[in-house]
Amino acid sequence: MKMKLTAFALVLSATTFGALAAQAQTTVITKERAPDAVVVTPAPETTTVTHERGGFLGTESKTTTETTGTGAYGDCTTKTVHKQDLTGEKTVSKTNCP
Repeated sequence: MKMKLTAFALVLSATTFGALAAQAQTTVITKERAPDAVVVTPAPETTTVTHERGGFLGTESKTTTETTGTGAYGDCTTKTVHKQDLTGEKTVSKTNCP
């Protein structure tokens, strides 16, 4: 009887140990660094100036200035035309900004 009791105790302890081992869990914690902020640099402004002369004996002058750049809401274009002749001068400006 003592032998059966020892064998039973051995089987019971092995079963208990196996059950405890089966309940063990491994937890892996992974920490990742957030990506660096993306900085958007606006394109530099470009300006084109065109100067024309014409008319009677070259007395008429026309200067066109066109500037393209980035505004608060997107690309902007500004065009200024300055005309000068014997009767006077006139400047007209137009801006296209969204």
